[in-house]
Amino acid sequence: MADAGSKRVVAGVEFSAIGRRVADRARLVAEGLGADLELVHVVEPVAEALIEPALARLMRERQEEAAEEITAWCRARAAVPVSMEVVKGAPAWELTAKGKDADLVVVGSSSEDVFSVGPTARRVARKATTHTLLVRRQPRVPYRRILVAVDFSDASRAGVETALTMFPDADVTLVYVLPARFDHMLADAGLFQEEVEASRGRRMDLAFERMDEYAQEWEGRVRTLVVDGPTMGAIDETVRHRNSDLVVAASRGATATRMVLLGTVAEGLLDAVPCDVLIARVRSAFRRP
Repeated sequence: MADAGSKRVVAGVEFSAIGRRVADRARLVAEGLGADLELVHVVEPVAEALIEPALARLMRERQEEAAEEITAWCRARAAVPVSMEVVKGAPAWELTAKGKDADLVVVGSSSEDVFSVGPTARRVARKATTHTLLVRRQPRVPYRRILVAVDFSDASRAGVETALTMFPDADVTLVYVLPARFDHMLADAGLFQEEVEASRGRRMDLAFERMDEYAQEWEGRVRTLVVDGPTMGAIDETVRHRNSDLVVAASRGATATRMVLLGTVAEGLLDAVPCDVLIARVRSAFRRP
C-alpha cells in the first residue's frame, strides 16, 4: 500500500486478456505520474452458485496463482512499485472503495467484447469519486493523441486540466459539438430550411468565437476543433478521423445537475467511441439542506 500523500493508481484486473490490458495501461499511466500501482482483483462470493466447498477451494487456489502471475508480469515491466490485493465482495463496490483516495481508477471494457462496457466498469464510472479510465485498446505506448470533449462550462475545464496534467507530452485537442437537436424545432416553429441553415451558420460562427475565448488559458498547449451534428456520432467520427487513442470528458457538464455524478455526455462516450475513455471527476457542490 502506498504511503499517505503519495500518488496512487488503482487498477481492477481480471485474469484474462482484458485484465492484462488494464494492468499494462495502468502501469504506463502510473509511470507517467510517478505513482504506485495497486492491482486489485475482486472475488465474488460463490455461495449463491451452490458450488461445492472442494471446488470453491480449487477456484481460490487458481485465483491466487493467477494473481501472482499477473503481478510478476507487471512488475517485470514496471518502473514503479506494483502491489496486488485480492479481496472478496461486489467488484464495483470494492474498486470504488479502494480508489477513493487514489489519483486514478482503471477498469476494462467487457471481457467478452472490448467495444462493450460491462456492468462493473459502468458502475465504477458512475460511483467513483476520482478520475476513472476505461481501457479498450491494447496499450503499446503512452497516450499520444487525446480528444477532450468540452461545452465551455467550468465543469468541462476539469477535463482539460486533467488531460494536460496527466499526459503533458500528448497532443491534446479540445472539441465542441454544436447540438443539432434544435434544428427541427426551428423548422416546426415555421422557419424555412434556408432560415434554419442560416441560423445554424451564425451559431457555428459564435461557437468558433467561444472556443477561441475558452482555449486562451491553454494557448500553445492545445488545439481546438468545432464540429456539428449529433454529439456522440460527431465525437466518434472525429476520433476515427484523427486516430485518437483517448477521449476525455468531465463527469458533469453544463446541463448536469449538481446531484448528478455522471453526466449524459460522459456516460454516452463510454459506449460511443472505439478508444479508451477517461472520465475526469468533477467534485459535486451539492449540499444537503
